[in-house]
Amino acid sequence: MLTDTFQTAIELTLRIVMIVAVIAIVGAAFFFFSKFAKADAQSSKSEYLQTMFAHIGETIESVVHHTNQTYVNELKNSNRFDIDAQRCALNISQATALNMLNAEAISLIGQTHGDVQKWISTQIESVVMEQGLAKTVGKP
Repeated sequence: MLTDTFQTAIELTLRIVMIVAVIAIVGAAFFFFSKFAKADAQSSKSEYLQTMFAHIGETIESVVHHTNQTYVNELKNSNRFDIDAQRCALNISQATALNMLNAEAISLIGQTHGDVQKWISTQIESVVMEQGLAKTVGKP
């Protein structure tokens, strides 16, 4: 009778150990899966941000190019591209960029950089500088 009780105790202990082991394995699997899911979500968010800011950058480059073609080049050719005309060109480009960007892009800029107009203005100035440097590279 003692052996039956002892055998029952061993079986009960083994069942408890098995249950605890299964719970531990399931918990560990859940933990690693949730970490993987968070990392995947971060990667997707990063890719989304890169895509959106690439689109925003392309839009700003197009706007600057358009402003140069429709406003700046004519004034430069007639030597009338003074500081006031430069401010006007910046304002035209900024207004056009804001008009062309959708609400999602504008919201994203605001969330990541704060002042949307200041950020767009800075990007426009950067594109203008890059275009100016590119034009002077080939000159002696």
